[in-house]
Amino acid sequence: MNDLKKKLLNYDIIIFDLDDTIYSQKDYDNPALLHVSKYLAKIIKKDKNIIFKKLRALKKIRRGLAPKPVFDIFLKDYKNINKQKIISSCISLFQNYECKELKRSKSLRILLKSIYKQKTLFIVTNGHKKRQANKIKYLKINEYFKKIFILDGVKKEIKPSITNVKYLIRYLKENKNLKSVFVGDNKDSDYKFAKNMKIEFIFYQFPIVKIKNYV
Repeated sequence: MNDLKKKLLNYDIIIFDLDDTIYSQKDYDNPALLHVSKYLAKIIKKDKNIIFKKLRALKKIRRGLAPKPVFDIFLKDYKNINKQKIISSCISLFQNYECKELKRSKSLRILLKSIYKQKTLFIVTNGHKKRQANKIKYLKINEYFKKIFILDGVKKEIKPSITNVKYLIRYLKENKNLKSVFVGDNKDSDYKFAKNMKIEFIFYQFPIVKIKNYV
């Protein structure tokens, strides 16, 4: 974290990704999946811990796997149940989970608090609107950002698209004399987003501290 803070000293406008950048995404996914597991245990009459381990393994197979395929794969061998209805309920439980556990999670909160008065901070994150908003709420970081963009892939195109961050584009143009950077953990979508915004990119992965500048 200290190395990241040193790098950020060089910039005036800092745009952050959220998941696996400001905090570790597993700190949301695991409690949310356990919440879903308790629901599924009542439906399929199986121990919630066994369900949880399977769901967590499926989510881990492909980093960033959307909730629907996870639950779809898990339930594929179960017969005589209304799969679509159950999957829909699982998705809703996962997406709307109020993850109060995040209050105790390690994150960049201390760093953000230490720099937000000297820098202008933004978040641009892909994901379900309610889910991402709950993460930000319980991480207690909302106050440190000038504006937060949640790109849900439904109403708003996800990164690396810059279609739905027009305010941010205008802000950077109005402050073109200031040095700007995007900080993210994804060398594909985050890096390409930074390129589309014509700003620098710092690769940072939380909690595995890997930091590298890209131009």
